[in-house]
Amino acid sequence: MAWIDAFRKGDDRSTDGLPAIDGRMGTYVEARLLERLSLAFSERVRSWQGALGDRIVASPPADDAAVAELLRDARPGLEPLARVASSPLVPRPMAVAMHDLLAQVRAGARDAVTESARRVREPEVQPRLPRVDRQPRVTSIPGPAAVVPGPRAAGMIGTQRPAARTTSVHPV
Repeated sequence: MAWIDAFRKGDDRSTDGLPAIDGRMGTYVEARLLERLSLAFSERVRSWQGALGDRIVASPPADDAAVAELLRDARPGLEPLARVASSPLVPRPMAVAMHDLLAQVRAGARDAVTESARRVREPEVQPRLPRVDRQPRVTSIPGPAAVVPGPRAAGMIGTQRPAARTTSVHPV
């Protein structure tokens, strides 16, 4: 658990001496370890994404060379995550899920950096809508055309009274 907590906080310790999560520790212990490892892994991914986002905002890339440089500089932050995902200590299904997540994160980062560069090169122009003169608002209706609803009797809905409730006995 201490290794997982350190990993979550950004410490990239060696996995030497750690036991494999392979069914020998018992289901409860392994479930807890896998849950904590999964949470730590996700937290590290979010941290990496946040740091990359901060770099994009601070200094948006202006061309393809800057995009490549930004992605190249960010890559080392994912290497410890890839090492954990490739570790023989992690069960195969979890390792596959971790690698899939990393592939999605890399693709998303590439898209975000590329889109940022596109926005620098091609600033969005607000669409110009044709100006339409609005008709002046009528605040009151002049003359006899004005219709004012009158008071309604209790139980009236619109212009109709609700039907009276009756109970009838039908012979069988």
